[in-house]
Amino acid sequence: MTSRRAFLTANLAGAAEWALAQKPPLRAEVPAPRRTEVRSRLDFWNDWPDWLTEKMNQARRKRHAALAEIRSAAGVRERARLVRSKVWELIGGPLERTPLNPQISGTIERGAYRIEKVIFESQPQVYVTANLYIPNAGRRPFPAILAPLGHADEGKAYRNYQYFFQNLARQGYVVLAYDPYGQGERLQYIDPGTGGSRFGPTGEHSQAGRPLLLLGNSFALYRAWDGIRALDYLLSRPEVDSQRVGCTGHSGGGTMTMYLCALEPRIQAAVVSQGNSENVAGPYYDPPGAVDDAEQNLIASLPAGIDRGDLLWAFAPKPLLLAYTRYDEGETYSPVYEEATREIYEELQPAYTLLGAQQKVGLFASHLPHDLDWFQRRAAYDWFNRWLGNAGASIEEADFDASPPGSLNCTRTGQVLTSLQGRSVVRLNSDRARQLMPESPFRTAAAGVEAAKRAVRTQLAELLALPQQRAGLHSKVLSSQRCRKLAIDAFEIESEPGLRTTGWFVKPLSRGPQYPTVLYLTEDSDRLVAEPSPMEGLFDAGYAVCAVTLRGLGTAAPRFPRGGPQYYSSPRELRERFAWASLCLGQPVIGQRVGDTLRTMDYLATRGDVAPASLRLLATGPAGLAALMAAVLDERARSVLLSRTLLSYASLLDSEDYVTDLEWFTPGILGKFDLPDLVASLSPRPCWIVSATDPRGQPLPASAAQEHYVRRLGEGAPPLQTLRFVSQSERREEAIYLEWLVQT
Repeated sequence: MTSRRAFLTANLAGAAEWALAQKPPLRAEVPAPRRTEVRSRLDFWNDWPDWLTEKMNQARRKRHAALAEIRSAAGVRERARLVRSKVWELIGGPLERTPLNPQISGTIERGAYRIEKVIFESQPQVYVTANLYIPNAGRRPFPAILAPLGHADEGKAYRNYQYFFQNLARQGYVVLAYDPYGQGERLQYIDPGTGGSRFGPTGEHSQAGRPLLLLGNSFALYRAWDGIRALDYLLSRPEVDSQRVGCTGHSGGGTMTMYLCALEPRIQAAVVSQGNSENVAGPYYDPPGAVDDAEQNLIASLPAGIDRGDLLWAFAPKPLLLAYTRYDEGETYSPVYEEATREIYEELQPAYTLLGAQQKVGLFASHLPHDLDWFQRRAAYDWFNRWLGNAGASIEEADFDASPPGSLNCTRTGQVLTSLQGRSVVRLNSDRARQLMPESPFRTAAAGVEAAKRAVRTQLAELLALPQQRAGLHSKVLSSQRCRKLAIDAFEIESEPGLRTTGWFVKPLSRGPQYPTVLYLTEDSDRLVAEPSPMEGLFDAGYAVCAVTLRGLGTAAPRFPRGGPQYYSSPRELRERFAWASLCLGQPVIGQRVGDTLRTMDYLATRGDVAPASLRLLATGPAGLAALMAAVLDERARSVLLSRTLLSYASLLDSEDYVTDLEWFTPGILGKFDLPDLVASLSPRPCWIVSATDPRGQPLPASAAQEHYVRRLGEGAPPLQTLRFVSQSERREEAIYLEWLVQT
């Protein structure tokens, strides 16, 4: 009688082989719709997705053209070298190899193999918990497998991961499976009430990873360095044959396997199992595309002509199996996951062919949902047996060896932070900031202020990646209405070709023909025309106010992807993924919003009812960051008021609970200066700081904000003379605005 397992093996494995044999053609890229200069629909939610699609398609075409130019083995090797070097540069490493200080906290004997509970330090006082599976029989030294893990809460204790490692050990492999940050015994943001993670694995990775961007680093650096130091430990073991080392991970561990393929030359064979095996600028791009948590996104890689597929290109000609599931589209990854994975496989073909290793790259498809399922495991056994000199080993599995909960733990409490009191990832970020951040460029004599201001402007423009040229505004008044004592214009301009920015211009009817004007930036520009408006007092005093909808906010919030995926739970999460995609393009969202602000200033300069030299800039909340940067780059704003805006980017690196969204982050800024330095560069123009906020969004007393500026800029720094610090509790917000206008 045929067993159920034999039936599944014969039928589903055969179906997987058939699916690969068909190789349907990839769909062509979908161009962004062509925008005409005159449009009647107010569908602003389409503009940013269309803009992003065009940018991604441009990056895709440029990269494919570069790959097509490689026609020799020497060319493949040179690109691999460049990719390895550039990826290290992009993520911010490598780090210093410090002592591992390994310790074994226990051993579990299981007959055919044993499990040692290992703790080592990937960085000083950064403890990594791992299980080392060692065969108890067979000929030493054994081939070995490094196993970065996917985003399972349990980490190395996840059932199907355990099962995989058990059977590898039975087949004669030493396996090192280590907990990533935020998983297993390495939670970084622990809920004191439950003992669990406050954010979950992907949430912890991004919570830790966003602030690192401010230093020009990536969370991929910490994750990859854990893997490299884990390999250092694995190769230190006498049971291991250093010439037969493989690497495999599932899901997020598959993505980390891709990084290690590029960065770690000691790995001889690899299996990427259901990793994020999609180029960001991939086929049939539907924004935000195949972006994910912090370490899975290669920041600023696309301007360098590098995408995820290059991580594997750099591994050629070593044996590589790319395994995926056909039942994952839009669930874990993008809706075109299968096509995108096959694209990377097809990109690898010329590299392996030119190196004479066509047989060393493979593709395998499973037909089960996202998991390290039986078919994926068998494909990995077969691949490693073939290429790591273990041909006599079986791909059959024994029954699962179950463990009581917590039995695989290496620490007493089940968490490194409570057992070993090591450095948390927040402390690690904070320490790194102290190492990399320079002192303020304004801690100099008065004669150096102008030079410092010029340097800040130049560096800021580079960080924001602003367009080199400004195209036509194509401004249009959409409606012009009178409401009691006010005239209200709704308008639109093109910040960039095809990308409309909309706003309101409101002026009192009792004055004119020209008005002193305030450009008002907030996350909700429609507040300006609400009843009552927060600017009633300004209208009464004879001021016109313009409020603009910055990219991705309000009516310009992007639509959801046309093809899914299903896992976007909120518009805020969708905007974060647009921010990750923009960062991969090297064009941070805050830079795009600064560009929108500068173009709005261009528009106001064309209006006959705006008094020349009268423009002031007022902003609330995180929009104050865009206002501040626009004012640094453009002196047309004669004074600036920032209300309830983040005091310091550096403070985010010290906080577990920061609330600033990714779309307001400026990558690399803390390697050059911080927000107080930008404010200082406005001098001698006045700037008022009203209720600056801490990382949690809570307003600080004016005295605390002022003290921070003095510490940063230096006692008696000339720019301090043009600053005023105000606590909103001192008086009504509108009264502060009017006082600012009168005095500046």
